[in-house]
Amino acid sequence: MSNEQERKVIEQYSNFPEGKRLAYTKANETEFIVTMHYIHKYIVPAAKIADLGAGGGTYTKVLTDEGYFVDAVELTPRYVEEMKDIFAGNEMVNVFQGNAKHLPFMKDNEYDIVLLMGPIYSLKDFKERKAACQEALRIVRSGGYVFIAFCLQDAPLIHEIFMSENPAAEITCIGYDRENALVTDNTGSSRILDTIASVDELIDAICAENDAVKVCRFSQDGVSQIISNSVNSMNEDSYKEWIQYLISTAERPDLMGFSDHIVQVLEKR
Repeated sequence: MSNEQERKVIEQYSNFPEGKRLAYTKANETEFIVTMHYIHKYIVPAAKIADLGAGGGTYTKVLTDEGYFVDAVELTPRYVEEMKDIFAGNEMVNVFQGNAKHLPFMKDNEYDIVLLMGPIYSLKDFKERKAACQEALRIVRSGGYVFIAFCLQDAPLIHEIFMSENPAAEITCIGYDRENALVTDNTGSSRILDTIASVDELIDAICAENDAVKVCRFSQDGVSQIISNSVNSMNEDSYKEWIQYLISTAERPDLMGFSDHIVQVLEKR
């Protein structure tokens, strides 16, 4: 990660309550609930987990509460200090400050599951993205799983720009190719917005150059953010049905691009 991009990541997340992002609305919580469904699908008893780009420690906390050992790594100093306070005295957690693309303090073949839930969409350079994925595959054991998250183009474009009060003004704040409807530079944010084709390019390269295979790809939040007002107003029974719908359709290719976030799961041979 370049010094400028690293600075942007730290600056953005130092001023953002990432630890609360997955819980402050029902629409946001869908990302967490669906992802935990898939983690539980692949986790093994007494699993050891690496949470790379742990943010505010949302996944780390839930997984340690469930009895799993977690090593949490985070780039942003503020979050590192917050997690050290949250997990003080908790022998199930180690918290490290580090960069996902270079983890010399983490051993080969050490973990059953590696979560790479944020670093890839904060890395612009293709080689650096590969480096982060390769580090995740290095530290996971044979037969273990790596979860790699991406931000896609269309759902953020719709709910952050076109659902604003003045979309024509908002869209001038980003680099935008109108003919192809692509965000070329998410100015002011460290997030890189991918297409499915760019996700495939990276994942195919990783699998070809490392002993890894694709297991599944799932949408973390589906269209939840696009219809966030409806989701947030659901009663509990309706919300449970919505979660079931998201889980049932999470791997459908025709719906994949409407999600803010998707995850590619890889298995290390």
